[in-house]
Amino acid sequence: MKMRLLGKDRDLKHIFMTATVPAVTEFNGEYLVDMLTVWPSFKRFSHRKIFYRKGSRVAGHNVILNKSWGHFIVEQTLCKNIHSAGAALINYNLKENSLLVRGIRDHVRCIIKDDLYIGRFNHMFCGRLCFLGYFSLEKIK
Repeated sequence: MKMRLLGKDRDLKHIFMTATVPAVTEFNGEYLVDMLTVWPSFKRFSHRKIFYRKGSRVAGHNVILNKSWGHFIVEQTLCKNIHSAGAALINYNLKENSLLVRGIRDHVRCIIKDDLYIGRFNHMFCGRLCFLGYFSLEKIK
């Protein structure tokens, strides 16, 4: 089942809040990324996130135009700026990333298990997490 997420920030916030908390281990394989607010969507450039096991952790990286960038690990977290809702955290604070990319922290919740997720794109700025927009992750089957 495919679903296009549309709406204003408040609608997407409601969708995010009513979605469920995914297990870190749910993320495996390729997911198409669609920026839903503020940022332009790079979906037409085949922007995707690739998730895989790295030892006992779930890790991954982004791909745009068949170029890898933005390595990350996935952890459980609470969205303290959204009623302490539980979420999966896509954390880019890794040495292989540039300083700008290291600040990215995506909070992700599940709309349809193993198929569709909604995320909040955030960036650490001066020790504070700044919300920059919503995105979706759609499993590529």
